[in-house]
Amino acid sequence: MGNPLLKVNNLQTHFKSDAGVVKAVDGVSFAVSKGETLGIVGESGSGKSVTSLSIMRLLKDTPGQIAGGEILYDGQDLVKVSESQMREIRGNDIAMIFQEPMTSLNPVFKIGRQLEEAIRLHLKFGKKEARARAIEMLKAVGISRPDTIVDEFPHQLSGGMRQRVMIAMAMACNPKILIADEPTTALDVTIQAQILDLMRNLSKTAETAILLITHDLGVVAEMCDRVVVMYAGRAVEESDVYSIFSNPKHPYTQGLLASIPKMGERVDRLQSIPGNVPIPTRMPEGCKFAPRCPLAMEVCWEKEPAYKEVSTKHSVRCWLHEEVPNDEPELVGSAQR
Repeated sequence: MGNPLLKVNNLQTHFKSDAGVVKAVDGVSFAVSKGETLGIVGESGSGKSVTSLSIMRLLKDTPGQIAGGEILYDGQDLVKVSESQMREIRGNDIAMIFQEPMTSLNPVFKIGRQLEEAIRLHLKFGKKEARARAIEMLKAVGISRPDTIVDEFPHQLSGGMRQRVMIAMAMACNPKILIADEPTTALDVTIQAQILDLMRNLSKTAETAILLITHDLGVVAEMCDRVVVMYAGRAVEESDVYSIFSNPKHPYTQGLLASIPKMGERVDRLQSIPGNVPIPTRMPEGCKFAPRCPLAMEVCWEKEPAYKEVSTKHSVRCWLHEEVPNDEPELVGSAQR
């Protein structure tokens, strides 16, 4: 889809803790182009949200820091730009919808003031113009009575309305890239559908690139052009959305898809992936998924596989798609380990 608008190369984000260094993001690479929606999926603790916060450079007041890699936007490496330069980019060129709007919106300021602040800062509008733009954006996201809502506080709105306000705030300055971190979490299905429709329409009309971070594969199927699957801070598979669903290569992706209920199918128990995401300070040797993988081989416990392209624009990190060093590799599924 043309030259990438945002390109992340070997991103590494580490957190210092009493138990040691936590590699929350450990060498992740991907790119997203103009008008494209890229989904990043995985279980809680896989590093999805930390990846988005790293791109936005919002780790300043946390124990985390970007330890390596590049985040290339418009010829600039965002890892190296100054904080003042980043403030110009943040909210203007790259905007973010946060996971929980009640904690993202300031409870002591009215909705209008919070919207107008970014508009006046980045678009250099006057007070009246900024208010008009705020009302226009609230109307665009489907909020009725926008001229009244601008004078209300966040606690006076429902969860769905607060999330719409967050989207309005993110889109107010016509960003080139929109990062949406679990934008429909805790919303009922009707509101979820409306918000996804809104994001899709905004992407089409403004050609905004969307980085959609979610654990909901139904949302991925509906919204995304391509998908990156993350596990334990690393990308384990990437392809177009059709290939991910029709021909998943990594056992982790296969497990995620197998756990989805199917229409018209009655089963006593849904499939699940055994075990849990490994503790960051106690990562296993070799493949990080080996302790939970039913197809694990001896080599999986000893050495981590490379991340390589196995077919056209389909990459995977798995020994099943590598030339295994042993002549006769023995399957030793996680249950036998």
